[in-house]
Amino acid sequence: MKKLIAIGATLLAALSLAACGSSNSGTDNGGKTVESSKNTKTTTKPSKKKSSSSNEVTNGQLLKVGQWKNDDMQGKMELAKIATINKTLTVSKYSVILKDFKMFEVTPKDNDQKKLAADSFASSTGVTTPYYEIQIQYAIKNTSANPVQFNGISSLVTSTGQQLDSNGGMSDQGVGAEVAAGATKDTAVQALITTSDKDKLSSITLNFDSFCNTSDFSDLGTLPVTKIDL
Repeated sequence: MKKLIAIGATLLAALSLAACGSSNSGTDNGGKTVESSKNTKTTTKPSKKKSSSSNEVTNGQLLKVGQWKNDDMQGKMELAKIATINKTLTVSKYSVILKDFKMFEVTPKDNDQKKLAADSFASSTGVTTPYYEIQIQYAIKNTSANPVQFNGISSLVTSTGQQLDSNGGMSDQGVGAEVAAGATKDTAVQALITTSDKDKLSSITLNFDSFCNTSDFSDLGTLPVTKIDL
């Protein structure tokens, strides 16, 4: 019989669930002044560059590389990478649907926000400024006639060899999630990657915990180890 391991919600919960897409955005705005060689008249041509403020998202999710938002608890969050996964993993009557991957560059505005991030990710060494956070959005689907409990993703292993789990570097909102019969529940897992790995990350391997019965916590099956290419 398997006991439930409950993990509280983290400050990252506000990030969940967005559609997928990827593109680069504009840069800082500025006018260009041109002097006439004949009469020294000065004119200003409209710049074709977009203001950095045009990349700011004040309501909704970050969907394009370069978009950013100010988060009250984390600071400035800019989308550095996004990729569609669209992969379904199934055992018995239970599935996990991996939706998309995002990487954020997060710049805390003060030491309190840095400490909050370090505590949330259980990082004994703290976080850098900026630090880099990855997120995988996924859904838990239950096609059985009874409710089921999902015990979450036990660990993530990056292509650079970094292991991230609940003891350090990872926070999975899906741990302990109960899904009603015939229902689907959206959730997400976030992790703190080493800053030097931000441009080296090419894949992530997911290791899963089990599904279990909600009445006696007996195991109902475990999804296979799965590698995601980015």
